[in-house]
Amino acid sequence: MWQEVRARPADFDVQFLTLLNQIQDTFSNDSPKSENFFIQLLVPGEFCILCAVSTPPESFEMRPTAIGIGAQKCASSWAHSVLNAHPDVGVSDPKEVDFFSYHFDHGYQWYERHFNCLDGYSVRCETSPSYLYDPRAPERALAYDKNLKVVAILRDPIARAYSNHLHEVIKGHIEPQSFETGMLNNPAYIEQGQYHRHLKRWIDTFGPKQVLVLIAEDIGKDPERCAACLYDFIGVDSGFSSAVARERRNVSDLARSQTLRHVLRSGGNLLRRAGLEEQLVQLKSTGAVAGMLNANSVDIRKQIPPMLESTRQHLTEFFAPDLSDLPELLGRTSLPWPTWRAATAGQTRTPIAV
Repeated sequence: MWQEVRARPADFDVQFLTLLNQIQDTFSNDSPKSENFFIQLLVPGEFCILCAVSTPPESFEMRPTAIGIGAQKCASSWAHSVLNAHPDVGVSDPKEVDFFSYHFDHGYQWYERHFNCLDGYSVRCETSPSYLYDPRAPERALAYDKNLKVVAILRDPIARAYSNHLHEVIKGHIEPQSFETGMLNNPAYIEQGQYHRHLKRWIDTFGPKQVLVLIAEDIGKDPERCAACLYDFIGVDSGFSSAVARERRNVSDLARSQTLRHVLRSGGNLLRRAGLEEQLVQLKSTGAVAGMLNANSVDIRKQIPPMLESTRQHLTEFFAPDLSDLPELLGRTSLPWPTWRAATAGQTRTPIAV
């Protein structure tokens, strides 16, 4: 049973006490579930909303303890694989459940079925890049479990946008076309790169101690250190080391044969489900398998023209306000991104590797 009170701050105390009395009347002391209700306070804008829930979901043991929130094309697949490699961590299958964004209407029981096979793991995770920029997701996640650990990974926003475009072409969502044409078709390329705007919602909702922010460029330089940081944050042995951390994930390429790629990936997924991620990394580096992977790969950048310099300049100017506020939110003095340096120095022609 949900009850809700809307009130301005001036009269909130009165309505709070009124609703609290209603709750106490509803859940008498002899009710077997009277101790299971909880109260959550949300403050969107000038109004306060108080919600009381009679009985939270009962399947606590199979709940996730951590979620990855993106951003898309920012090493989320790397994080998922690194987590899956750790013996104390269980990850959802599929990787992206998208519950707090697209599938919230399916309910908690549907969500928790994705973790039913993870009994025995001290930490359970899922990674859904849609969570970062969905404005509903933070409060939904908090209502579900206020103790969730939240992991975000960010990347130079212009590099991310271009990679997003390549991803859409590779997936067959659009025909091969210029980035500029794709950007006009898909505003999400730019929307997802407004990191301060989106991440602030999560930090304001959960608090800075429950949100870890990694930088994709740092992962590229020192993946094992970043993996240790991730392990430490979610509460497992940070001394665990795996070759998975050093493996490149989701390279932007097309397959000469989709059938061969499907067969190879299906085999890889079977090994992952069996907990053999480390062995899979070794197998992919052997001569025969590595040869098949390379022979079947076509660099998508050969079919997509590079970004126009005028587009780069326009995007740098667009992202500048968001980027100027981001370091303070992250507790940093700078960011390792050409776009950040160009935006903060007023130099819009700094080249960006994408």
